[in-house]
Amino acid sequence: MRKFYLKALGILGLNLFALSVSAQTTYYVKTDGTGTAATATGWSTASKDLQDVINIAQAGDKIFVAMGTYLPNRPANNLTTIDAANRDNAFVLKNGVSIYGGFVGNEANETQRTAGNKTTLSGDLNGDDVAETTVNTNTYMTEFKSDNTYHVVIALGLSDVVFDGFTVTRGDASDGSGTTITVDTKAVDRRYGGAFYILDCGAGFKISSVTATINRAVGDGSTGAATGAGLYVFNSSPTIENCEISKSFNTNSTPKSTASNYGSAISLLSKSNPQIIKTIISENFAAYGAGVSINGSSPEFTNCTFLNNRVISGRGGAIDIRGGFPIFTNCLFSGNRATGTGGGGGVYNYSGRPTFVNCIFYKNTTATGNGAAFGSNSNNNHGAVFINNTFYDNQNDFGTATGTYSSGIFVSAVGSNADYQEKGTFLYNNIFFSNKAPYNTNKSTIDIYVADAALIGAFNNNIIQQTTYPVGTGNQANANPLFISVVPTHLAFLAPGNNSPAKDAGSDSDNTSLIDFNGRARKNGAIDIGAVEFHTVLPVSFIGFTAKTITNGVQLNWKVGSETNNKQYIISRSVDGENYSLVTKIAGKINSAEPLSYSYTDQTVNGGNYYYKLEQEDLNGEINYLATQVVKIDLAGGSINVYPNPTAGKITVALTTGGYSKYSVINLQGTAVLQGSIHKADQQVSLNLTGLAKGTYIIKLTGIAGNEFSRVIKF
Repeated sequence: MRKFYLKALGILGLNLFALSVSAQTTYYVKTDGTGTAATATGWSTASKDLQDVINIAQAGDKIFVAMGTYLPNRPANNLTTIDAANRDNAFVLKNGVSIYGGFVGNEANETQRTAGNKTTLSGDLNGDDVAETTVNTNTYMTEFKSDNTYHVVIALGLSDVVFDGFTVTRGDASDGSGTTITVDTKAVDRRYGGAFYILDCGAGFKISSVTATINRAVGDGSTGAATGAGLYVFNSSPTIENCEISKSFNTNSTPKSTASNYGSAISLLSKSNPQIIKTIISENFAAYGAGVSINGSSPEFTNCTFLNNRVISGRGGAIDIRGGFPIFTNCLFSGNRATGTGGGGGVYNYSGRPTFVNCIFYKNTTATGNGAAFGSNSNNNHGAVFINNTFYDNQNDFGTATGTYSSGIFVSAVGSNADYQEKGTFLYNNIFFSNKAPYNTNKSTIDIYVADAALIGAFNNNIIQQTTYPVGTGNQANANPLFISVVPTHLAFLAPGNNSPAKDAGSDSDNTSLIDFNGRARKNGAIDIGAVEFHTVLPVSFIGFTAKTITNGVQLNWKVGSETNNKQYIISRSVDGENYSLVTKIAGKINSAEPLSYSYTDQTVNGGNYYYKLEQEDLNGEINYLATQVVKIDLAGGSINVYPNPTAGKITVALTTGGYSKYSVINLQGTAVLQGSIHKADQQVSLNLTGLAKGTYIIKLTGIAGNEFSRVIKF
């Protein structure tokens, strides 16, 4: 229940607004819940029937789901009836109702969740799916699937929903007959969207911190069929952030050796223009676009990773584009492979016009004459734009004799669709280095093959290794970019060194981004060529930084992989994210080749939002920013009240009758200095703090629905 404090009482509009918002309800679900949906308004009365709770929730409500595995128990087209063995069962989301997973089962809000509390929504109704082994790697996705639901999550017409903190798995959209069911007047096809079936949803629908793994969708096998075993997205533009989509398949037979459809992990169709941010798309298998198929859509991918996706008989190891204007910014394409006809180990452009900015193409491969990193279809594609990308160590394995095989980009004849006014391919500030095409013995097209020079709109300020290349300005042939490191785990992976010919050699006028692939300033002087800008390498190999609330403050933890000439770490705090004040400085180890962990507890905070900034200072005094974390501290608890506060001695703790069994008064060192029992009939507890030293203390109440905290100051 949210509290609103209105200074201007008597203003009818504000009062009505407060009443409306305060009426919002949070519902609770856990695997051993015994309550009904209607009474599931606390952890102690939680329900175990997630769909039943969704059914009664209203717009503006939230649902918290504790860790564990949940199976859909109601048919998507008959949500009021339990039918535990029905393959049409699914979790059907409701507009305006946000659902959060990942709870232990005692938290008061979603910001108190901690990592490790896995909440799984599974389509395996019988619980008999087999795990992958070295023996069954080609068949495990098709064994014991006759009971699995066609879809796990269905989202129709949503515009104001957050779906956060779940693992969605073992959906099996495998009805080859192509039948549909009607859900809320919309037809839902049983062949598409094993994990998520998303139709007619707007930008207000957000999927965050979700893992979709081991899902299947068979599609209809026709040309252009997009299956979306992970996410099937039709006429929808959701925001997808901090997610992982992996091990998606779209075939009726052996999933790693045959395939016939498009877009196993994500299929985007019919003007679906989602924002996809910080999402990993890995180990997916299909015939075309194993990671993502884009059909008549213009999504934007930012800080995404496409890793080890594979197409079996077609094209586009990670991405297949069939119309639209997709944009990829600060993305990594690594280890993707196209083994069939068509090529495009990383990306294949059949009939669209993509743009790539600050992307890295690394170790992508193809077994056809088309590009290992990027391929295009003759007479159908409409060109592409490449700005500040790096193409490194991609390989074209095709051929048995001398040929024009590209391990980088393949530019072929374009189509005539009037929707694409510009059809040329433009390349600015790109690096091509150490790409390989073993059967291209003359090396004339090893980085970029161009079917006709007229297809190139611009070719400026690129570093390229092949002997001939398109006409342009500022290009450097056979130049070694002198990367600081070619080790993917290194902080300066594929960054130009101080003496690199790529440093300060790009064209500023062609830059479209403020940050580089690593999230650092895109311009450090003049802009560099390639995806990564030159910056002095940090004295520490930074791994991560976390902040969480604990009983006596905020606990900060950070890890580094190594230290070189590292003097200390600096922690600062802010309440607005802009104005910071120093909290403390923690000495580093100066030099260490081993991973190190650090921890600090800030005991000087009250309730509210706090931003924590972590910086590092090296021995010569240079300070480098590492990371920022934000925490929300809510010590009011909502159901207890402490007064007077501050106090010189005695306090009264008002509480809910029967809700608590024990009280503790805890100092900021975490020591309980007073404690005692609370009887069920008690409506208040009187405590005497006279003998305690001046300072801040935590009042902790232990209850049947979890613990409540409040803060009191003794003066």
